[in-house]
Amino acid sequence: MQFSSAENDFNTPYTVQVMLNKSILNIQSTALLLAVLMIPLAGCLHEDETNNTVEDETNNTVECELVPYGHCSGEDFSGQDLSELNLTGIDLSYVNLSGASLTNLNYADLTGAYLYYASINNGTNLHHSELVGADLTGADLTGAMLHYADFTDAIVTDSDFTDTYWYNTIWTMVYHTTRIRLKL
Repeated sequence: MQFSSAENDFNTPYTVQVMLNKSILNIQSTALLLAVLMIPLAGCLHEDETNNTVEDETNNTVECELVPYGHCSGEDFSGQDLSELNLTGIDLSYVNLSGASLTNLNYADLTGAYLYYASINNGTNLHHSELVGADLTGADLTGAMLHYADFTDAIVTDSDFTDTYWYNTIWTMVYHTTRIRLKL
C-alpha cells in the first residue's frame, strides 16, 4: 500500500486518508495553540515604550532614567534639583543625593542612600518608601509625609522633622549622635 499526501489519492483506502488529514490538522492545531500560548512571553511593551532603562550594547551596562519605577542604583545626583520629577517607585538605593532637592518619592527604594543635607521638604511624599540604612544627616524633611516609610538603621543626626506626618512609620535602631528637631 502506498501513502500519499494528496487529498484524493484513490490508491489509499478512504479511512487511511481521513486519518492522515486528521493528523495534519492536529499538528496545525498544536502549532497554533503553542503560538498563542507563547504570546505573553514576547513581552508587554509596545514599540514606543521603554522599561525605564537604556542598555548600552557596547559594554553591557544599563543607564539610569529618572522616571517612575526607573533603576538608578549607585548613581550620583548630589546637589541636583529633582523636585519637579515624579520618582514614584524608583530604585535610588546607594545613590548620592547629598544636597539634592526631592519631592515625590512614593514607594521609592532609598536603601543605603546618602541624603546628607538633602531637601526633602514642603510636603514631600515618602509613602511606603524604604530608607533602610540611609544617611539623612542634616536633611530637611519639614512637612514630609512619612506614612509607612521604613527608617530601619537610618542615620538622622541633625535632621529636621518639623511638621512631618507619621503613620505606621518604622523607626527601628535609628542612629543619631546629637539632636533631631521635632515639632509636632
